Amino acid sequence: MRPTTLLRKLVPLLRQRGLRIGYLKHAHHGFALDRPGKDSYEVAAAGARQVMLVSGEHWALLSRTNERAEDHPAGLDTLRARFDASSLDLLLIEGFRSAAVPKIEVFRAATGKTPLYPDDDGILAVVSDDPLPIEPHPPVLPLSHLETLADFIGKLVRDSAVAPDDPRLALIQHLQRLRDEGDIGSLAGNASVRQGKRFWITPSGASLDALVPDDLVACALDAPLAEAASLDAPIHREVYRQKPEIGSVLHSHGPHSVAVSFAGRDFEPPDVGGARLLGTVPVLRLDLDQHRDQAPARVADALASHSICIIAGHGAYACGAEIRDAHHRTMMLELSARIAVIARAASAR
Repeated sequence: MRPTTLLRKLVPLLRQRGLRIGYLKHAHHGFALDRPGKDSYEVAAAGARQVMLVSGEHWALLSRTNERAEDHPAGLDTLRARFDASSLDLLLIEGFRSAAVPKIEVFRAATGKTPLYPDDDGILAVVSDDPLPIEPHPPVLPLSHLETLADFIGKLVRDSAVAPDDPRLALIQHLQRLRDEGDIGSLAGNASVRQGKRFWITPSGASLDALVPDDLVACALDAPLAEAASLDAPIHREVYRQKPEIGSVLHSHGPHSVAVSFAGRDFEPPDVGGARLLGTVPVLRLDLDQHRDQAPARVADALASHSICIIAGHGAYACGAEIRDAHHRTMMLELSARIAVIARAASAR
């Protein structure tokens, strides 16, 4: 059964369960919503970049691009944002196999293809009537009885409310604490938490005053980063790749932490608490025009042997098994740096 055939049979079952369905398909071979001879087709052929067709029952917006489908500049996050989320309960996506979103795999032994689930933590279940060749595997739902699949999806939608132990909640809470404690502004810094082979990170330009769990962007460790992710996402990903035991990375712009980075050497906390918890804090010096290319490897190398580091003139990167560990180290660094700044000012009198 082809994926589209399966979806054609599944959608009525989901509708019976009261779900409002949207559908997004990645077309590998191009498509046309219009045909030669129609006014809208001729205007588009003359050079219009976007054409909207409207009738009493439907409307459609066709946006032209010169890119190949696999290189389309509109990533999945952008395409999803085109939908009216207020009128949908569930968006079914066909294609976009490498995207870091929850997935259900359809496996048929007759195709001779290797299943995807062993290498993708985002696969929640496998739909198949054949024995799965690799253990362990996610739950198996019968391809010949799609009612079971519809029930499974319906439960996922019902349970999609954020659970109290969702690590995204903890991440947001600790970021807001940093803001409230004066360490970073509401528009500064970024953070992430890891879950298996993916991580959740704050979006680019996010304001901590209004951040909610669904705002966090899912990124895979072994696939292109989501376009909405923080510009520091390559740094977070490289840290997770080099040190799998790390569960969270936190970047902050503490003013005293940045101030001590101008001394031209690694930072040695002058206080007992900072010295015990942090030890020597590496200070990395990067040219501004090389920051994006060099920062991921440099920060990951530093955090492979230290719990926190500073990029001179920019800010601190802390890591830990959980976000609370990275938060604690960030606050300790800012306190130690503040003590150092006050001590230097006192000794200069």
